[in-house]
Amino acid sequence: MIQPKFNGDRVLLALGALITLTLSFANGFATLATELDRPMRCQLERTYRMVGYNCANLNLKEIPQTLKSNLQILDLSFNRIRDLNKQSFARYTDVKYLYLFENMIQNIEEDTFTELTGLEALDLSSNALKSVPVEIFRLPLLRNLYVSNNALHDLEEDLMLLDKPIRAPIQILNMADCWLTKLPNFGILPDLWQLNISSNPMTELTVEQFSPMCNLRSLDLNNTQIPICACQTMTTELTARRTKILNNHPHCTPLFASEQSICAQDVSPAPPNTDFQQCMDVRNSRILDTKAKTAWFKISLGVLTCIVVFSLILCYFHKRNVKSMKDNNNKPGKISVPIHRVMVPSGDELPIVENGNRDKLIHNCD
Repeated sequence: MIQPKFNGDRVLLALGALITLTLSFANGFATLATELDRPMRCQLERTYRMVGYNCANLNLKEIPQTLKSNLQILDLSFNRIRDLNKQSFARYTDVKYLYLFENMIQNIEEDTFTELTGLEALDLSSNALKSVPVEIFRLPLLRNLYVSNNALHDLEEDLMLLDKPIRAPIQILNMADCWLTKLPNFGILPDLWQLNISSNPMTELTVEQFSPMCNLRSLDLNNTQIPICACQTMTTELTARRTKILNNHPHCTPLFASEQSICAQDVSPAPPNTDFQQCMDVRNSRILDTKAKTAWFKISLGVLTCIVVFSLILCYFHKRNVKSMKDNNNKPGKISVPIHRVMVPSGDELPIVENGNRDKLIHNCD
């Protein structure tokens, strides 16, 4: 009888395949468990005593309409939302912070954000927008606006239909990588202090475009294509206004006198800067209004304090007098009941009564 020949290599290969298959199944189950652990609906969160919902990374295609209507923070980032309309946020008019970055938003219907009068921060970064809805710039409390990584080719044309200066008190504006060749004309921006226009082909950028931003404190120009002389002039002017410039182009800050002289020849006398002056007038008027309100508040507080102190003093003396009268009335041996004394005539003296004729006649008869 012929015995089968034992092949060790085949056994080892079979064992290896079995171990690999087992590990693959285990890895697959682990991955599946991880996916199951991910929340499949919006999570209610509270931040700084505000009601918020975290709806990020849920593959949403539209705005959920089953959340609490009094929410103030709504995070819808990393989803697949394409369109927004008037009904998208009709239930959430109390929202203050709205995050829509990393979606696929292409179309935003007119008046989508009109009712969000309490909105303070809006992030529309990394979408497929060609412009920004103009009603956003009419929101009375909007301070932070992020629209980076959008090809905003139509923004300048849409801003021509907007009344200037804009109503929104924007303080932080991020328009990085938006394919802008020059700054959009928003009118004067007296509240803006941080601007990011990095990674834009700013071939038409001039220092005059920053005139309406008299309060600008931080400007990001990294990876921005700017002509050499325009960049040098702008850097010099804005640095004199105490604006911190973030720029990775060394030619924007000339090190040698020859570089300065070359650009100085191309600089023409600047016309009177009316936008900057108008911006400063608005800021100064606001400062004066704030000081006036503060002064009136202090005066009112002082008058109110005097009235309260005077009232407390009167109350103190009144209580003191009442207590003193009670102490005097309660002394031992003193009759507290008043005595009514009657004068009785002595001897033959008769009381003289002046009232009545009858008494006089009787007296005359005697």
